[in-house]
Amino acid sequence: MTKFINFICNEQHFALSIDGVEKILLYDNPTIIPDTSDYISGFQSYNEAPLILIDMKKRLFKEKLQPNEQSKVIVTNWKGNKIGLIVEQITTVREYPQIDTDVSENENAKTAYLVGTFQENAVITLHIDVEKLFTSEGEQEIVGLIEKQRS
Repeated sequence: MTKFINFICNEQHFALSIDGVEKILLYDNPTIIPDTSDYISGFQSYNEAPLILIDMKKRLFKEKLQPNEQSKVIVTNWKGNKIGLIVEQITTVREYPQIDTDVSENENAKTAYLVGTFQENAVITLHIDVEKLFTSEGEQEIVGLIEKQRS
């Protein structure tokens, strides 16, 4: 059994392995980065450094998240760096059976980040692998922004 952080995005339930999560932050209006993909919300200060924020609603459903008092930022490890995932609401931390995320039949599929489902009663929760959340172009863009903010 592995612990997962469960969150809601666009009225859908998602689970993210807690292993890669560093911290949960309150959402704060980010510093906007011009000319970036629409799911990149900007930078938020974290440990005295800029943290790139990803609007999960925009990334997954092409709709901009309207932040409220329940919106949170999940600081997670991604490709050896830290990024912040903005979610509408964190619901629980719970245990589910571990799913092997190293094996994927189609690594290049748009939904390669969806690695499984968990069901409890009538609620289906989608398991996300953060490492596979972006296309190769999206990865290059985010890595480039991280490298620029380090300079």
